[in-house]
Amino acid sequence: PLPEKEKKGRKDRKNNGPEKLMNSSYQKWARLGVPMLISGGDDTKLFAYSANEFSKFSPHDICPAPQRVLVQLVHDSAIGGTDMILVQNPGWLDVMPVFLGSKAKSSKRKHVDSGKIATAQLLARVKCKKAEKIISSTISRTGVLFAFSDHVKPRLFELKNVTGSGVGKGGWVVDKMQLPAKLPFAHCMVFSNDSSRLIIAGHDKKIY
Repeated sequence: PLPEKEKKGRKDRKNNGPEKLMNSSYQKWARLGVPMLISGGDDTKLFAYSANEFSKFSPHDICPAPQRVLVQLVHDSAIGGTDMILVQNPGWLDVMPVFLGSKAKSSKRKHVDSGKIATAQLLARVKCKKAEKIISSTISRTGVLFAFSDHVKPRLFELKNVTGSGVGKGGWVVDKMQLPAKLPFAHCMVFSNDSSRLIIAGHDKKIY
């Protein structure tokens, strides 16, 4: 049998356990009307803190941080008002216009959407080096600018029509645009609403 003093010590430690956990629980501040601070960690997790007293409570692990999808759609692009999609693959990007109705009948890639036939025709393909893999990409609302980043640096491109022909009729080229040389590679990137700026979340935890 244990001495009475040791029994009492074990009982106190047992009672303090749940109380200690409750003190650090997010339930003490996660109430309706209490503002929360959401933070994304390096381990791709989202955490919630009390915005008023975030240093007094342990963070609450909400869920994995959301990732950008590998296929992005642009409605009514500046290229003849055509819808455009950007498809990210590990080694290349595909830029494709999407046609609905009669223009779609000649294509082999078809799916049914609200009773209409839609097709995607390859307009441009940009590859990265074999030793690298694309980790993020984005396309502007105009559909003219797009960008990607591998583990070396981000790269920006522009679609140009050199013949004056319509989309899907050839004559389109991809121009590489210059970015600042010291930009780090990006975990995430997005264009501003007016397509005038490229916003980059660098691996160095800074926004450019």
